[in-house]
Amino acid sequence: MGINPHVMIVDDAAVHRETLSAMLEHAGVEVTACENAADALTFLRGDTVVDLILSDVRMPGMDGIEFSRQARKVRPATPLVLVTGRDSAMDAVMTGGNFALLKPYTAATLNGVLLEHLGITI
Repeated sequence: MGINPHVMIVDDAAVHRETLSAMLEHAGVEVTACENAADALTFLRGDTVVDLILSDVRMPGMDGIEFSRQARKVRPATPLVLVTGRDSAMDAVMTGGNFALLKPYTAATLNGVLLEHLGITI
C-alpha cells in the first residue's frame, strides 16, 4: 500500500458513490468511483494499485457477485467488500471469498472494514 490507500467504489447509485467518496477523500484516501462493473473491470486491468474494492451487489448489467468473480481474475489479492441490503445475499457474497457489508451500515461498521483491510479509520 502506498502512502495514501486507494479504494475503488463500484455502485450504480450516484448518491452512494458520491457520499462514500467524499467521506474517504476527507480522510486522505485516494478514490476511484465507477458507476458500473464494466468500467471498474476496465480500470482494474490497468496498472493503478487498488488496496480495497467496495462494490454494491445489486447493479444493472453485471451484478456485484459476477463483478467479484471477474475482479478476482484480474486482481486476486485485492480485498473485495460487497455491500448488500439483503440478508439472503450474504451467503452468495461470502462464498466467493469476499467480505460482506450489510446495508444500512453505520460509520462504525465502515470504520471496522477500513481498519481491518487498510489499517485506517475515517
